[in-house]
Amino acid sequence: MSQPFMIARSRCSVLSDPALLEEIRRHTETDGEASSILRSLERFGGDGSIRYFEMTPKQSRRNYGQHPVVAWSVTAVR
Repeated sequence: MSQPFMIARSRCSVLSDPALLEEIRRHTETDGEASSILRSLERFGGDGSIRYFEMTPKQSRRNYGQHPVVAWSVTAVR
């Protein structure tokens, strides 16, 4: 299963940055999960009180074929 990781809020100032997407993709190992995390980060907006974001994988109850689905929890840490 994937490992938790953190990203500084300053790193997320430009969510369309291809390097940010690639960094998240390295942790999640899938485009779909990386895109989902980016959407979550976008919902937090430009809240200046956030210091960093913690991404924590959770085993989903859904299972497609032999590949378990990982759902990511995105938490803003102030």
